[in-house]
Amino acid sequence: MLIKKKKKIKPFFYISVFLLFLNYCLVFQKNLFLHKLDLWAYFKITKNMNISQAMFYNIISKLSSSRMAVIYTILLFIMLYFIKWKIPAIWLICTVSSGLIVGKIIRYSLRHGFSKRVEPEIGYAFPGIHVLGMTLLVAIVYIILVPYFKDKALSYLVVFVLGIWVIATSFACIYLGQLHLSDIIGAITLGFSWVYLGSVLYRRKATKLKEIFFLKDSNI
Repeated sequence: MLIKKKKKIKPFFYISVFLLFLNYCLVFQKNLFLHKLDLWAYFKITKNMNISQAMFYNIISKLSSSRMAVIYTILLFIMLYFIKWKIPAIWLICTVSSGLIVGKIIRYSLRHGFSKRVEPEIGYAFPGIHVLGMTLLVAIVYIILVPYFKDKALSYLVVFVLGIWVIATSFACIYLGQLHLSDIIGAITLGFSWVYLGSVLYRRKATKLKEIFFLKDSNI
């Protein structure tokens, strides 16, 4: 099976869910400490602003936007589907699209739900959809590809590059004033949690999906 069970990741899933819930509650309550933490992160990253940094972060922001995440997902879906990994391809596109939808529902609940207790003008974009798209995709690439690298050094390098990409995306969003630190933490914890849940569902249902006529020749 393409997606292997990873017992070591399970504790991180519970931690992510806890942090996501805690972060959501703090944003909902307009917590002062969280606001100060967001400001501290913003001023720390932008204190030495220059044109070169602005150009670099603009490029990173454009390459890692939620729209680009969807494009990358579609390209990966096409590649997997036509090399007879149809079921993983369908799982990939369902996981990314549903994760983005859940993120937007959570954001909508904060901005417009609960009697508008948290107004859009406060500036929160929790969870940051920009970072969420990349987190979903990076987490999926990690659980699909990394376990199959026989060379541990190569697997560590890939994990490092994926991590740096998410961090660079996060810095770009803060630098350009698109997201708060709390929005980014929310996006990363939601993205990781959602992909983990998706991987559990995949391992339970992938074999049964082979019974569908157009998926009979698919690898799982």
